[in-house]
Amino acid sequence: MFARLKAALFESPDPMPWRDVAMMIIAMVVPAIVAVSILGRTGSIAFIAAMPACLAAQDAGIRISFLVTVVMGMAGLLALGSPEMALLVAPFLGLMVGICGTFGLAKPSIRGLFTWPIFTSTIIGAENLPLIFGVFLLGMAWAQAVTWAFGKAAANPDEDAESSPYAMVFGIALALGLTLSVWVGQRYFGEHGFWFPLTFVILVLPPHGQLFSRTVKRTVGTVLGTAIAIGIAWAVDLTWVTVGLGGVALVLGFRMLPFNYTVFTALLTIAVLEVLALVSEVDQLALERVGTMGAAAGMTIALGLAGYAILRLFAPGAIDALMEGEDAPLQGQRRKDSRASASRAG
Repeated sequence: MFARLKAALFESPDPMPWRDVAMMIIAMVVPAIVAVSILGRTGSIAFIAAMPACLAAQDAGIRISFLVTVVMGMAGLLALGSPEMALLVAPFLGLMVGICGTFGLAKPSIRGLFTWPIFTSTIIGAENLPLIFGVFLLGMAWAQAVTWAFGKAAANPDEDAESSPYAMVFGIALALGLTLSVWVGQRYFGEHGFWFPLTFVILVLPPHGQLFSRTVKRTVGTVLGTAIAIGIAWAVDLTWVTVGLGGVALVLGFRMLPFNYTVFTALLTIAVLEVLALVSEVDQLALERVGTMGAAAGMTIALGLAGYAILRLFAPGAIDALMEGEDAPLQGQRRKDSRASASRAG
């Protein structure tokens, strides 16, 4: 009983080492600070590139990270300032991720997809696309170089290769969910509607056997983090203090990432809300954040149940292998008795 409770609350026996936390900050946050100080809001594109590049490089190495990050960046430029193109691009990105899953590359390809929904918002202007793409490439290259220098390229355990029927069912579900979430976000959630597809993408990150439990943990963490962020905004009226607290929350969030997913989500929510408070009211951001989280969680669970039913009917072996990952930690380690093979390309 105690072991089950511990497994439910803690996904890893130890938090992220401080050295790895430092690497994440240097790889993701430093280029964003430099770019924003020079270019203003447009400079945030450096973080949008650095985050997926760093995470994908840890999963599958520099070459795969380069491939998925550049593809998602170009797909983002197609969607930037064009809601119609965003809806056209979204289903093909979902199908591409499904195909990558057949080669054991679902996780790095979804890492690349993490920040694509931000291109569907109005936060980044579409006036100078060459400049935006140039900053994107520089942010990506910096993050990959830092990851390599710290010896963390391809350091994460291999991903279990999925069967073709399972990967394509997942790809179709992702394509439908991503397209629907982009449309709903554009129509009902205003300037920050990108949070809806972004939340959906994070929820479907492998191992897929943890989809339902991760959705619950992320929902609880989001509500908790939102409440704390609102409390900070009400208690403190100094911009530099709230931004500083957001930075501290981000560092602690990285520290908690492999250890407790709920706490990580709460800290990340605090960091995002306090930083975005520079351009919008915290109360409005908080309401949109909780609303998009609830909507994305509901849609993710519905699509997950539909996919489960399809697999149970047409590929029961795939669903049995999938559910083996339910007890695996979020870092991607496989159980010792897992029947699936690891055949990651690249």
